[in-house]
Amino acid sequence: MADPITLYFDIPSAHTYLGIAELQRVAAKHGRDIDWVPVSLMAVWKIHDYMPIGNPIAKGRYIKKDFTRTAGLLGLPLNIPKSFPRGDLSHARHLIWRIRLQDVALASRLSAALMQGYWAEGAELTEPDALKKVASAAGVPAADVDAAADDETAAEACANASREAAEAGIFGTPYIVADGEPFWGHDRIRYLDMWLDAKS
Repeated sequence: MADPITLYFDIPSAHTYLGIAELQRVAAKHGRDIDWVPVSLMAVWKIHDYMPIGNPIAKGRYIKKDFTRTAGLLGLPLNIPKSFPRGDLSHARHLIWRIRLQDVALASRLSAALMQGYWAEGAELTEPDALKKVASAAGVPAADVDAAADDETAAEACANASREAAEAGIFGTPYIVADGEPFWGHDRIRYLDMWLDAKS
């Protein structure tokens, strides 16, 4: 079987959510799995010495409007959580890494479920009960959610992945790599499809 397509993502990335369904379609078409690699986008930006400084209110309004419009055009449900964009999602990231270190396939299912829960259902994943509900539906026990809050190994793995991603030149999400070829943004998944077609 061909190597998996690597997806670097962060949960509060609406652009990642907007591209997931298309990426899953493209991966299935080409007989590829998706390797979901969670990173902290804030950590990546810090390593690049880039920090968005107080987006203008007008830009913030436009971005939310654009997310909503794009989701509608793509036929995707969108319910932006009230905590967006300032909620702390480190617990959710560490949970994914805790599971990933044990079972990559389950971590991928969990990643997809958390993105769906956060963006499509408006689940407040900053809150343990909401995180447990979404994780449980993906087959992850509540005990793992509790343990992830203080899991130093998972936290270190997430930090290392974020650092390694930045050092590899990754600067935003979704960042998709297939056979060493990078594609950034949900609107470039069609080019990934074309590129894979040309390789076959």
